[in-house]
Amino acid sequence: MNKKGLVNWSIWIGVVSGIYCAIYLLTVGAYTGAKVLPGWQIVYATFTALPIYFTAGAKRSEFFNYICSYLCGVLWAMGYLWIMDRIAVLGVPAWLNIAVVVAIVCVIECAIHFTLPSSLPFNVVPAHFGAISNSFWCSNMTIAIMGPGRTAVGGFYNFKAYPILAITLCGGVVLGLCCNEGLNFIDSETGNWKWPGKSSK
Repeated sequence: MNKKGLVNWSIWIGVVSGIYCAIYLLTVGAYTGAKVLPGWQIVYATFTALPIYFTAGAKRSEFFNYICSYLCGVLWAMGYLWIMDRIAVLGVPAWLNIAVVVAIVCVIECAIHFTLPSSLPFNVVPAHFGAISNSFWCSNMTIAIMGPGRTAVGGFYNFKAYPILAITLCGGVVLGLCCNEGLNFIDSETGNWKWPGKSSK
């Protein structure tokens, strides 16, 4: 694609991303700020999920693989934090607790997902780690706003915002697909706008 096409694609990506943010903040964001994390938002997690999918090509055929992999990553994060929480009450320093748990659980997670059949819908390991990283900061942010979760004996987690986080990560996949679909409206040779299926020559 020539420079004109890339500029037009950039316009598409920017406009679609802006529309997404407006819709998100008027719906999911309004609920989050009022009911889940008063005065705060986690819309930003979208922009972790989006580039992981987008840089892999944002293929339609992989859409549900990414959705499932992000959801799986959130579950893995809950496992990491639950274990860290239980170890914290034993008096293990946080640096050692986190280092050991991440090392051990990461080996288990990767070994499981690297060896499972690739046809399973949660096989995108980079998406797992994108979800895990967002889950970690989301939990910390929730603790800062709301305090530790009721079941956290060591104060290491609060999962209250995780359903919203899961929706937001899936939203990033939807946005990534929408961004990539913009290529259907740009002529690959001239860079001009076109209707899908038609050439602008």
